[in-house]
Amino acid sequence: MRRCVVAISAVGCVFCTAPAEADPPSFNSKDLAILGQTLHFIDPPPGGTVRIAVVYNSAIAGSQEEAKGIVEEFPSDATVSGFSLKPFAVNLDQIETAAFNAVISTDGTGTAQLKQALNTHHAACVTNHLEQVAAGFCQIYMTSQPSVDIRLNQSASDAADVHFATAFRIMVRTL
Repeated sequence: MRRCVVAISAVGCVFCTAPAEADPPSFNSKDLAILGQTLHFIDPPPGGTVRIAVVYNSAIAGSQEEAKGIVEEFPSDATVSGFSLKPFAVNLDQIETAAFNAVISTDGTGTAQLKQALNTHHAACVTNHLEQVAAGFCQIYMTSQPSVDIRLNQSASDAADVHFATAFRIMVRTL
């Protein structure tokens, strides 16, 4: 993403272009901590190792790079709420045959194919793409940027047979 800084002084207007910066990861370390706490609110909570499929759509520009960035954001020994988080990137076309307990959905993966895989695996899905949650393809919208915002699509959660503790449902907005 290119950024342009405009400075206005008594002398006039000066336009400066900063060097292109890499887009920040769509999930940062704070988001990952919130993800771990969210998984803890699943009733019953997962135990041991939680395999997290970071799903990308190879037909969408940037989706695979987004997934790679998310996987790289996880520390190699990620442990939250008493369980280990093991992320791996997987193409949307292969999601139905992958072994996972939870999903992080990237750009372009909010499809009926993803929803079917979530329902079959009874898995929670988290994304920072609000349109996917609003459409019912993923259950939880989550971001910590600029502040924490968590939204739950209860119908999508019910369809996947994923249930959250009452305390979680009280803390989030329901779509």
